[in-house]
Amino acid sequence: MTGRSALGLPSTSPFSPNFGRAPQSLVGRDDLLADLGGGLATGPHDARYTSVLMGVRGSGKTVLLSEIEDRAAADGWVVLSLDAGTPGLLDRIVQTVRNADRTYEALGMANPARTRSAERSVGIRLGPLAGQISVTEHDDRLTHMGLREYLTFLAQAARRSDTSVLLTVDEMHGIDRTEGRRLSNDIQHITKRGNMPLAFVGAGLLEMKTTLLQDRKMTFFHRCEHYEMPPLDASDAMIGLASPIRDAGGTITDEALELAAKAVGASPYKLQVIGDFAWRIAGAPEKSIDAVAARTAVQAADKDVRKKVALPAWHDLSRTDQRVLVAVASIDGGASPQVVAQRAGLSGDHAQESLSRLRKTGYLDRPRAGTYRLTDLVPLATVLDEGAILDETDSGAAPLCRQWMPQSNAYCILNQGHSGGHRSRHRAG
Repeated sequence: MTGRSALGLPSTSPFSPNFGRAPQSLVGRDDLLADLGGGLATGPHDARYTSVLMGVRGSGKTVLLSEIEDRAAADGWVVLSLDAGTPGLLDRIVQTVRNADRTYEALGMANPARTRSAERSVGIRLGPLAGQISVTEHDDRLTHMGLREYLTFLAQAARRSDTSVLLTVDEMHGIDRTEGRRLSNDIQHITKRGNMPLAFVGAGLLEMKTTLLQDRKMTFFHRCEHYEMPPLDASDAMIGLASPIRDAGGTITDEALELAAKAVGASPYKLQVIGDFAWRIAGAPEKSIDAVAARTAVQAADKDVRKKVALPAWHDLSRTDQRVLVAVASIDGGASPQVVAQRAGLSGDHAQESLSRLRKTGYLDRPRAGTYRLTDLVPLATVLDEGAILDETDSGAAPLCRQWMPQSNAYCILNQGHSGGHRSRHRAG
């Protein structure tokens, strides 16, 4: 098919501003990949053979997980890629193993769910055609095998073929507790106690530190090697923007590159969004990306990241933790636990507990002992905007409209059912 599509022209951007989609180049991840890959290559007795990746939204967990899967597959491993975002994870794992005899025929697996087969002749009649054919019938009734038996069966087949199995589970923070405990126990039995070639790499939000990894019935996940996604530094951002642009035949001025890289902060996702906007706004590769295009791209990226990262992260929090963030945001410089407790209306112990939890989960950092400040996960403007809505809700006022207004980069703060246009009190800076 030639000619211009009625839908428009496809983008030529070398950036990937979509969650989980692998960019053309990974930056700032080489050390982590080398360490984790070395553990997988060493085998079941290495602690890194079973690992968990943790990070905030947009930190590149899913992209890194995909890279690990690709490298394992390139080495001939059997790769089972799943996510725990919805219930039924264990059933999906079982079904994936049952289908592995088709996907990985070289293993010479005989599906354990197919317990019997028999061949018989049947007549066929399709229009003028008639005759006899041989049909092999399979008895597809499931045996009483459970998850542990299925995974053991697959690991044994892989070992006979001198390879290994990699089971990856994304969105681990959303795993059903009962399913998580079962999976934890079964992998520990197969990999650690049985020394079978079944590797595990999970990924999820940092909130797992205070939920999943505190569950006493999931000790296997506690003992996995834990990796936190490293933040990008200034050189990572410069390389991550300049290299894809150059490789795709585009150019960017030094001023534009410095401006865009500075705005990236620590976020791989924001890097991809800024790069994509800059490429399309400038009209690259025909035109160079200049400072005007970069500045416009940064503004557009801020709105995108607010909507897709900051606001979902805010709404993940309890009301108490939201109030603590508002209290921190209201204090210039570092916020002490005592002042936060006073402004949030909490006891000192409750304030300290919340501050500690927010630091562990990436919302706060501690620049010096005894003080806290916001990270880029939910920036100051978003905390103040959402905090004002929180105050109005807590005051007993009528429910708010909350209609999202893209141009204002905020929700409508008028009451539900209001007349006229929507209105925002605060705008993100």
